[in-house]
Amino acid sequence: MKRISMIDVAKAANVSQATVSRALNTPSRVSKETLEKIINIIKETNYIYNSAAADFTRQKKTLIGLIVFTLKSSIQTGLIDGIQKEIEKTNYSLIIGNSHYDPATEHRLIQEFQERQLAGIIVAESTELNRDFLRSVHKAGIHVVLTWDKNEDPVLDSVGIDNYKASSDMTNYLIGLGHRRIGFIAGMYNKIERVRHRFEGYCDALKAADIPIDHKLIISTTPSALNGKIAMAQLLSHDPDLTAVFAASDALAFGALSAIRDKKLRVPEDISICGFDDAEFSSFCSPSLTTIHVPTEEMGRCAANVIVEKIRTGKENQLKITLDTNIIIRDSCGNPPHKK
Repeated sequence: MKRISMIDVAKAANVSQATVSRALNTPSRVSKETLEKIINIIKETNYIYNSAAADFTRQKKTLIGLIVFTLKSSIQTGLIDGIQKEIEKTNYSLIIGNSHYDPATEHRLIQEFQERQLAGIIVAESTELNRDFLRSVHKAGIHVVLTWDKNEDPVLDSVGIDNYKASSDMTNYLIGLGHRRIGFIAGMYNKIERVRHRFEGYCDALKAADIPIDHKLIISTTPSALNGKIAMAQLLSHDPDLTAVFAASDALAFGALSAIRDKKLRVPEDISICGFDDAEFSSFCSPSLTTIHVPTEEMGRCAANVIVEKIRTGKENQLKITLDTNIIIRDSCGNPPHKK
């Protein structure tokens, strides 16, 4: 089968190659009649436009990279959806890489995106181990936007939430209900900055209430329902006086609920459980989960708008956008047993 070129499309439409190129890249500069003719010929001939070659010729970059830490989370899906919806409104395209929570994989993805000379990179999760590398990529001319955390990086733009405040607010909510033995299940706060901020918010809220921090009540693990169940079982075996657990992701909280049921305990009558994210399933589990709402789709839209604006304008002004979170009170939290 003969490979159809832009020259063939131009000849069939009786226009110049430049007109075909404008129709594909800036259709507003081509008359409606000519545009329709070119599009019809492209459909009939199955012409495949080589956008990468066109970018090289025009010295224009149209690819934006997104690095996520997992594709299994509904919260990540919300972020990706928000980014993609905004990118689709532009002439840019999105490619996604999954780091699987691994700093080495994240570093490789950043390096690959840099080598491909992408216009920009949105990082849904950045380990501090790779922060210097991202700064160097930014200084080399590839715009970088961090998400998920209120970030004080001196170089990189960010669109996120105040994880410290959200975690502190939730811990204070549990304290206000009368709880003093409050467990904490979280992701890898020794590696991931936003999780560390959640851990610090929990610890500082306890300190402010003169509640001793008991490290036997703190478990760090990879966020998943299974790991949440395992961690909750460990907490229940360590401390029979435990009255509440703050899981720093809804996936962990969901698994914790399962472990509590296995022990024939009731939620919230015997033990309270709360999460973080307001994932879709959190309102449908039994009992429905008290959690922190994170505006993930809005975060994605904002991040996409920031990076496209920076690419188009070349402005060097730093943008730090912090979105609001709030506690969604449902049925999984109550007063500790001795208060009833």
